[in-house]
Amino acid sequence: MAAAPPSEHVSNIMSTKVITVKMTEKVAKALGLMVRHKIGSVVVLSEGKPVGILTERDISTKVARGQNLKTMPLKTAMSKPLVTAPPSMDIQDAVTLMVRKDIRRLPVVEGEKLVGMVTERDVMYWFVKVAYEPNIPEDLKALLENRLNAHALAR
Repeated sequence: MAAAPPSEHVSNIMSTKVITVKMTEKVAKALGLMVRHKIGSVVVLSEGKPVGILTERDISTKVARGQNLKTMPLKTAMSKPLVTAPPSMDIQDAVTLMVRKDIRRLPVVEGEKLVGMVTERDVMYWFVKVAYEPNIPEDLKALLENRLNAHALAR
């Protein structure tokens, strides 16, 4: 039986630069932010507190239904209630939560403040690192180090 991965917190793998948009905005504004920042989601805020998320999946579903996204309010389009994790949550528990809730992005909230985001990609890089340690192939090691360096710069 394989050993369990070491206990680590989502704060170790989360991105801290999360793009947000106010709930009073239209979907078109959120789409513009997603395109400009080359991201797959924006967290929706109400009075500075995270209350929802607009994802590529939300958008594609609405487009497939023929809905007009330009004028649609975010409140109507966003996924809610927002599923979140505290920064101290174990990564394994976060993965379990993401699988159970069928979500690919997990906003990290401390108190009522958004402090980061964990994505499937973050989890995948962590898993590859854990699965191969201490014998990570050199090409994977270089890719992981590049990703970790990019994370460090984003913080």
